[in-house]
Amino acid sequence: MVWLGGPRRGSGAGGRRIVLHDPPPGYHPPSLPRKFVQQQLRSDYILLRIGTVVLALLAVAFFVIICVMIATYI
Repeated sequence: MVWLGGPRRGSGAGGRRIVLHDPPPGYHPPSLPRKFVQQQLRSDYILLRIGTVVLALLAVAFFVIICVMIATYI
């Protein structure tokens, strides 16, 4: 989806945006600044690392609980 007419100013009052659902031939969206892309990648990497550690800890805890249940059953 392509927005034409630029960003709105103020609280929604003012000019109307024109929306094209299919971009015209040769249209390339503006690129994001390199610093912003690096910040996004860094935050994604940190979130994935935290998720991996939490998932591994949960798996170990589950395994220990199963082992304790088996040990107390016998």
